[in-house]
Amino acid sequence: MSYGLGAEMLNFGALIAFMGVNAAAFVRYVIRDQKRTLSFIVPPALGFVICLLLWLSLSTPAKIAGTVWMTVGIAFGAWKTRGFRGDLVNFDLPADEEV
Repeated sequence: MSYGLGAEMLNFGALIAFMGVNAAAFVRYVIRDQKRTLSFIVPPALGFVICLLLWLSLSTPAKIAGTVWMTVGIAFGAWKTRGFRGDLVNFDLPADEEV
């Protein structure tokens, strides 16, 4: 594997993660809390679009290798947690502790 392909594969995952962060911020502030001012809408939407455009500009081999690697990771996670229902998966928020 070349250094360039490795860097692009790293960017494949990082850009997907950043798109997820921007999408989560959009959902949190615009949809869930209904704070529909430009200061809450524009930054996550613009961040998502920029990351998407960068992701689309990756080479085809990087997209293929990244997709295969992500698919293997998701399948392994599903297998280890029995379909994401096992003891290893806990999506509950921890209770606030008073000090």
